[in-house]
Amino acid sequence: MDNRIRYLITGLAAGAVTGILGSGGGLVLVPLLTVVCKEEDDNPFPCSLSIMLPICLSSLIIQNGFTAVSFRDALPYLIGGSIGGVLAALTAKRIPLAWLHKFFGGILLWSSFKFLFS
Repeated sequence: MDNRIRYLITGLAAGAVTGILGSGGGLVLVPLLTVVCKEEDDNPFPCSLSIMLPICLSSLIIQNGFTAVSFRDALPYLIGGSIGGVLAALTAKRIPLAWLHKFFGGILLWSSFKFLFS
């Protein structure tokens, strides 16, 4: 299969999940980038982040316009998320990739059980 088609299918799946659920496209995007697109082991996470930003913005605009949350209300989340993202990115470079995979899988399992049994 042509790489462009693999990327298109992967982006379509991530966009569909994000559009339907409002978030979560990155959860399907990382495994798809690894398995379908054959990305190197250390590339799917940063690649997923760069792909999800425009997908999330377009879903937000289509579903709610810009009225979902005021900038003033969102500011603490944006500041905290930015600081957390920087700290986690700096820390992740020091953690073995196999541990990160297990941690990511554990979060997927935990959140799946929470959604299934709540």
